[in-house]
Amino acid sequence: MQTSRILSQPTLVRLMIGIALLVLPIIAWIDFQKGYIFAATVEVAAATALVGMIFLIRPLGIQRSTRVILVVMAILAILSSVEKLESTPNFAWFTIMPFLYIALGGLRLGGFLTVAHFLIIAAFYLAFARDVVESLEGSTWLQVGLAYLTAAGLAISYEHVQRQLRDRLHALADHDPLTGLLNRRGMGKRLKELDSFLKRHQVPVTLALLDIDHFKRVNDEHGHEVGDRVLQELSGELRRIFRSSDYIARWGGEEFLIALTNSDLAASTAILERLRREIADSSAFSVSSLTLSMGVAEWHTSQDLASALSQADRALYGAKHKGRNTLVPAGSADESAAPAAWPATSAKAAG
Repeated sequence: MQTSRILSQPTLVRLMIGIALLVLPIIAWIDFQKGYIFAATVEVAAATALVGMIFLIRPLGIQRSTRVILVVMAILAILSSVEKLESTPNFAWFTIMPFLYIALGGLRLGGFLTVAHFLIIAAFYLAFARDVVESLEGSTWLQVGLAYLTAAGLAISYEHVQRQLRDRLHALADHDPLTGLLNRRGMGKRLKELDSFLKRHQVPVTLALLDIDHFKRVNDEHGHEVGDRVLQELSGELRRIFRSSDYIARWGGEEFLIALTNSDLAASTAILERLRREIADSSAFSVSSLTLSMGVAEWHTSQDLASALSQADRALYGAKHKGRNTLVPAGSADESAAPAAWPATSAKAAG
């Protein structure tokens, strides 16, 4: 259920929301007793807005609803201070709001609201309550500033740790744990981004499917531990050969998918052919002989991703049919060896 996503926020964020929902009504009651009717109303509205974020998630989405509520709460927090300019700035607002701003809104929006809140309140006091500013001791203003900076600093530190954890989880989700290369999920995301880039900039992109020949025999004769080591060794060679701007993925089992950016079919074929020969002649692997079959297709701006992957898939089948340890470009005579109904498994996976 989408509305439960706000409740699945990390424990510290849930704690701060809970504190805010507890403190705001108390502040409203105290202000009401002191005769600050407008401020009390605003504080109740702020607590209501925070609860209302749960119900805005469905129509607006988690990110947009959070931004809307944070901006609303910032406005309400500032308005509640207007009626009480003859007294010291409210410590509760100053300690709760920076954390809510940054922990829920992120460093960019949250940091902006934190700074804006502080500057606006300071401007109000300097413009409309200078007698209060001059009557209070410097230590009082120092305490207010330290409270605000402490809350903001804790929130920034917390958000930094959370971002690192999120980035690490995303990296783990998008990469193959054995080889460190992109997995299907990660490659699918990169290819979607590349699709948009391709349409905007009209640059050539080539897709290559590589398959280790007779890999089952490697596992059967040498064991899966050696098979895993071979996959890792080949992954290292692929990283060495290709540029950082190219995308390399373990597409499944012993099959790899490479997207060569800003490289047409002729240039990519030359690079891949050199790779194929180097692998076949290399003695650096854990098995005495290792060869690759390759299917290569240029991804044109006029075709969708599934079609380009299907062409590379058929070309790979043509390379296998030709006798393995060979490269077959899409559209060549060797590709015609693939049956007309050859299932484009790669294209299905990308979808």
